[in-house]
This record gives sequence, structure tokens and C-alpha cells, in this order.
Amino acid sequence: MLLRRQPVPPSRRPGTGPETFTKVRRCNFFRRQLRRFLRWSSAVTTEPSSCAPGEAIQGTVAARLLEKRAETAVVRCAVDPIMVLHRPTSSLQLQCFGSAASTRTGGRRQNEDRLRAIDNLDRYGRELLEVAPPNSSLCFRDLLQHRGLEDFVEEAHAPPALAVNHLLLPRAETQFFGVYDGHGGAQVSSLLALLFPVYVLAAPEYASDLAAACHSATMAMDEEIRKRELKGGATAVTLLLRGETAVLSNTGDCRAILVAKRDQAGVHVTQLTTDHKASNEQEKRRIEESGGMVLYVRGVARVNGRLAVARAFGDSELGRLVIADPEVTVHALHQEDEYIVLGSDGLWDVLTNEQVASYIGEHPLLDVQEMAHMLTHLAVELGTSDNVTVIVVDVRSRAS
Repeated sequence: MLLRRQPVPPSRRPGTGPETFTKVRRCNFFRRQLRRFLRWSSAVTTEPSSCAPGEAIQGTVAARLLEKRAETAVVRCAVDPIMVLHRPTSSLQLQCFGSAASTRTGGRRQNEDRLRAIDNLDRYGRELLEVAPPNSSLCFRDLLQHRGLEDFVEEAHAPPALAVNHLLLPRAETQFFGVYDGHGGAQVSSLLALLFPVYVLAAPEYASDLAAACHSATMAMDEEIRKRELKGGATAVTLLLRGETAVLSNTGDCRAILVAKRDQAGVHVTQLTTDHKASNEQEKRRIEESGGMVLYVRGVARVNGRLAVARAFGDSELGRLVIADPEVTVHALHQEDEYIVLGSDGLWDVLTNEQVASYIGEHPLLDVQEMAHMLTHLAVELGTSDNVTVIVVDVRSRAS
């Protein structure tokens, strides 16, 4: 006798009870789907020379997952157009608004470098406030939780609150560029790429003093990283452009240079940051005064024989021997200034400032994307043993 399976009454089917798809569970479902989509369809893909517009991705998410829901607007800034939280197998390139970036794995098994570029930091901040739910406090914690950004780094602590008037004061537009070189994993570098712009916006000095805002954001960011006890650490160089002023914040051995054109002398290069390596005499003295030591391992100076950089975010196991205190530089742009190049140490280990500037000066017909691509390609060809990431920013139109 063939027994037929009796149908299960709807009320007894798992997952179909009256409380199953409540508003809270429905929101959690959409958030899980959004996180899954963003992980595999981020604003930047792993294919070389492939970059999907962030707005297109967000529009697709909104249409498919949040159609006819009040939360649709929340998706608009889930991933801003140029936020690179990638895991490329070989290389990646992107270009927008007078700047370009290129990153390669180089001699490492995986790329722990991260980078961030925001065309208009003020507009980005205003959009964060615009998507705030009704009757909620205007703080970044609520907004980030709604958009699921913290899931990229698998942690969800509270970013600082932001006073609304910070973003309503009239000021010139601010552009944001950052290179974050991770070591011991990419958790810290990913968190920096994700949240450091938020900390800059949240700094009370943001409206009037970008240099002070960078310092405040750096110290607050490092405190948050140490609180989370994230694995590894990261060095960082960040460039903020506002009007005719360039502000650079540097922690570690990422570097920024300025390439300027001289009429008859060709190009002139100026290093805008200081490499905070353990071999630096001032850093060595500070480490020894703090109770540590600098040991040479295979010819490389290392803090307590371990870390080659004297300043970095994270690295809590080394205590206060490795600090995140930034060096902040303010540069007034002039008519002869042409490009600012940001790079991780994978570039500078094999190329000098003069070689990079000379390469740019000898190829005036290249656009910024080709410059960034060729610099990373050249570093790999010269045998860099590290990840290499480059951002080239065209500043020729900024000086009056």
C-alpha cells in the first residue's frame, strides 16, 4: 500500500506562524539580503579595470529588496561610489573626478591594502543625515546600523555623533582620499577605509580647521580600534582638499608626494609626509624612552624585533610603543603644483620620490588612471615584496 504524505497545515509549517514575519524579522531579512548582495557586488569588483557605479548597485538593491518600503532611501548611501573594501586576486583600477587609483597584491598572498575616495565629503555627510529615520537622533551610529556598513568588518560599535550645524555651515567642498596599508590581516585597514571619513566629519573642528579635525579623528579612530581588539594593524595616509588647501594626515610609512612643474628645471618633487619607521632616529628614541627596543632582524629595524613601523593604528599587543599620533601637514597649492601621489610602502620600497616624479614628468600625455596603473605595474616589475597601492590626484585646476 502506497502511503501518501499528509500535507502539513499552514499553521504548523515551520516559519509560517503568525509571528514569523513580523516587522522586525522582515527588516532583519532585508538587511541580511543587503549585506549578502554588497559582499558579492561591492562598488568595486575584483576584475582589473572593472568598476560598477555605486548608485547603480544601490538602485538595484532598492528595487529588488526594498520596493514600496519607507526604508528605500536608506540604501542610497549603503556603499558610496568609491569605497574599496575589496579582496582582489591580482589588481584593481578605478578612476573618477580628477583622480585615479590602482592596487596590486605584489609579492604577498593577499592584498591587505584598502583605499577610499569621496568626491564631496560634505555632501556625503549631508546624505548620511538625510536618510535618518523620523524622530531619531541625528547620529552616525543609527545611520550606519541601518545601512549595514559595519558588517564589512564584522563589528558594530558606536561611531561618534555629529552636530547638524557642522554640515550646514557654508564652506568650500572637501574631497577625501586615503590609502590604508594593513598588516597582520585587513580588519584594521578595512575599518579605516569604512569609518575614518565619518570620524573626520564628526570632529568638532571640521568646519574651521581641517588639520585639527584630522588629528582628532585619528586619535578617536585608534581608540575605537583598540577597544574592539581587532587583529593586526594598519598604517595610513589621508589627503583632504578644500579650496586651494591640501591637508595630509600620516601615520606610519605610507607616503604622499607633491609633483610640481618648473619651467626649465623640469619637475620638482616635495615629500609631504614623514615615514614613521623604527629606523627613524626620533622614533627609535621615543620607543626606547617608553621601555621598548629597536632590534634589527635581517637588516630591518623592528619595534621589539617585530614591527617595522613605529606608528600605526591597532597593534595593541605592542602597547604604547607603537602609537597612532599623526603628522598633519597643511600645504597651500600653487599654480605650478600638478599632482599629489599617495602610496603604500610597497611603492616606495622600490621607487624613490624622484623616480616617481620623473616618470610622471616624462609622460605628460598620460591621464591619471594610466599614471596610477603604470606606477603599480612598475613597482611589481621591480620586485616589490609588499602590496602596492597608489592614488594620483590632479590638483592643477585648484590653484588660482
